[in-house]
Amino acid sequence: MNAIVISFVVVASLAFVNADLTDEQKAKIVANGKLCVGETGVDTELIKQARNGKFVDDEKLKSFTFCMSKKHGFQNDAGEIQTEVVREKMTQVLGDADVVNKLIETCLVPKESNEATAFETFKCYYENTPTHVSIL
Repeated sequence: MNAIVISFVVVASLAFVNADLTDEQKAKIVANGKLCVGETGVDTELIKQARNGKFVDDEKLKSFTFCMSKKHGFQNDAGEIQTEVVREKMTQVLGDADVVNKLIETCLVPKESNEATAFETFKCYYENTPTHVSIL
C-alpha cells in the first residue's frame, strides 16, 4: 500500500464525530495515527473498524492502541496509566467532569499487558461515551 493510500485511510478512519477539538488537536491525532501505523504495521482497516465500534482481537491493533495511548499521554512508556492526563484531556473533549470520572472508574483498569490495557480502555471508552470521540 503506498503512502498516499495509507494516509487517506488513516485520516478517513479518524473522523471526529461530535467532538469539540481544535484543528491543532485533530492534526496531532492524525499525525500520531500515521506514526503509530508505521511503527506497528497494523492493518488500517482494523483501525477503521475500531473507529466504528468493532474491536478485532489483533496484536497489531493492540500495539497501535498502546502507541496512540502513549502519544496522547494516557500511558507512559512503561505502560502506567496517567489518570490525571486522561481526566484533563477527556474533560476538555467531553465537557462533563462527571461523565469523565465515571469513564475513568469504569475503563481505566490495568490488564495483563500494556497493549491489552490500551486496547480494552479504548474499547470501554467507545462503549461508554455518550459522544463518540475518535482518538484512534
